[in-house]
Amino acid sequence: ALLAGPLSLALGSAVYAQDYVDLEAERAAAQPRGATTTTSDPYGAQPATAYPATSYGVNSAPAPLATVAQPQSHPQQGGQDLSNLFNQIQQLQREVMMLNGRVEEQAHELRSLKEQSLERYVDLDRRIAGGVAAGVAPGSASGSNSSGGASTAVVTPVSGNSNVAEQVGEGDAYRSAYALVRSQKFNDATSAFKQFLQDYPAGKYAPNAHYWLGELYLVMQPADLESSRQAFMLLLSQYPDNSKAPDAMYKLGKVYFMKGNREKAREYMDRVIAQYGSTNSSAVKLSRDFIAQNY
Repeated sequence: ALLAGPLSLALGSAVYAQDYVDLEAERAAAQPRGATTTTSDPYGAQPATAYPATSYGVNSAPAPLATVAQPQSHPQQGGQDLSNLFNQIQQLQREVMMLNGRVEEQAHELRSLKEQSLERYVDLDRRIAGGVAAGVAPGSASGSNSSGGASTAVVTPVSGNSNVAEQVGEGDAYRSAYALVRSQKFNDATSAFKQFLQDYPAGKYAPNAHYWLGELYLVMQPADLESSRQAFMLLLSQYPDNSKAPDAMYKLGKVYFMKGNREKAREYMDRVIAQYGSTNSSAVKLSRDFIAQNY
């Protein structure tokens, strides 16, 4: 009987506590989610406030702004950039100096080519004015015809081919080609002499045609050095006793010099002096002057 009283009181308290917990659970389930819940404390404690948890899923409240770290300035990196820029400027300056040097070299080469071209023109004009170089006898160019006193040039035979008879139309064809040279129509003259050699390959004036072709190839723009060399070589090989042989040999030496073969050029200049030194050929003096100026 003494134990029945306390035991009954304990069981009653437990039942009461369980009922209270069930009641609070039912109230919490009945209220909307997120609402503020006030819980009565039987012991006089202040009510507690519950807040809904924040979700970061889809259609949720905005996430807090991320903090971006600002780049920091590094003095060492800035110095490296300046050093690289300075090196690039120096490289550009060196390249500009190299380009300036090339421009000066090309300008010098152009001046040299112009001087050589002018020299060839002057030499050609001098030979044209001589008359004899074309196979025209001095003094025979002044002859008046009966129709109006016009002057006509009389072509005399050349010594290297004097035993060959003049073919029909050969003299007129040669004079027509040479007239183009005197008129400085060099391209037309070149074509005319080439046609002349096709029509009269072994004609009386074929040696002179070879010589003038060699001269004309030199005054073309640009000069055709190889064709000039071949023309002079044909003259020397086929007509070694022709009066134009010394001039052709001198010109051949100049052609080799222009082609960069100084040794071969000197060889032909020496041959002119050795073979024709006792004559009054102008090629001898020209060869001596050329050697003195270039060797």
